Amino acid sequence: MKKFTLMLLLVVCFTLALTGCGGGDKKTDAPKDGGKKEQQVLNIYSWADYFDPQVLAAFEKANNCRVNYDVYSNNEELLAKMQAGGAQFDIIQPSDYMVTTMIHLDMLEKLDHSKLPNVQANLIESLKHPAYDPKQEYAIPYVWGITGIAYNKKYVKDPITSWADLWKPEYKGHIILLNDNREVFSLALKKLGKSNNSTDAKEVEAAFNDLKKLNTNVLAYDTENNKQKMIAEEAWIAQMWSGDASFCNFDNPDIQFCVPKEGTLIWADNMAIPKGAKNKELAMKFLNYIYDPQVSAQNFNYIRVPNANGKAIPLQKKEVVESPILKAANSQADKGEWLHDIGNAITMYDKFWTELKTGK
Repeated sequence: MKKFTLMLLLVVCFTLALTGCGGGDKKTDAPKDGGKKEQQVLNIYSWADYFDPQVLAAFEKANNCRVNYDVYSNNEELLAKMQAGGAQFDIIQPSDYMVTTMIHLDMLEKLDHSKLPNVQANLIESLKHPAYDPKQEYAIPYVWGITGIAYNKKYVKDPITSWADLWKPEYKGHIILLNDNREVFSLALKKLGKSNNSTDAKEVEAAFNDLKKLNTNVLAYDTENNKQKMIAEEAWIAQMWSGDASFCNFDNPDIQFCVPKEGTLIWADNMAIPKGAKNKELAMKFLNYIYDPQVSAQNFNYIRVPNANGKAIPLQKKEVVESPILKAANSQADKGEWLHDIGNAITMYDKFWTELKTGK
């Protein structure tokens, strides 16, 4: 019995000792990272080539965070991703008409402008009250431009002046169109003298039939890599945004840009925070940071597209701001028509778009 009692006592003491150590672990053990606060991750879902990596790195360092930057090809892809669970992202960059759609679907957080002193004071005047969000309650203009035709004069001997020129048989297999439903239908509707916001079934079907004929000339539908393909001369002609055409011209001076005589569309991509974003405060810090004139100037010197930050433009490199393509395109902005949310008519566009790209 004594033997048993002694053994029991030893077991109890040993157990208490272990418990004491375990309790100490819970209260006093330092974190494995040496006491540093765990890094937040800012998840950005955006268009390709929209940020200078050094600008992102500087934000990471200043805020002890990490930035994940993922890209999409068009607004419909963005919308589908958001509907599938957009709270995984902290910042998105919808275009004008998609801002309207997302506001109606209650997909965007309201912005606290008291935390964004760099925004309203620095925007160019024409974008301070955009029609799609006049008070900038949900989105802030970031980049703007117009859509036109980039072409390589080494291969295209007669200057392009019209959307109709894309149908010429000598361009078979040499044209890139944007991988964007509304953009592609816009060019066909404009060619036919119609609004790029048409909801008339006959007009949209006529545009679709025209686009089916154009498919013979199309090398690819590509938004993410069209600049690289034009610079490398894999394609001769591309439906392209003015800023991207200017970017191409820096690397390949043979690339020119045309605003078609039938008219085109004007657009703006914006900064917004999805509803339910996990790092809303960090996202607000990033928005204010990216609209700082010095930061914006560095960023847009890298991406070389039209800047919505008016205070940053004088700080940018002269060769970027005075790009002949940008100046010519900006002077013809009045030829552009904004895209609008077309409601249920988008299902008609989607049906034709799928058939156009798959042949089914």
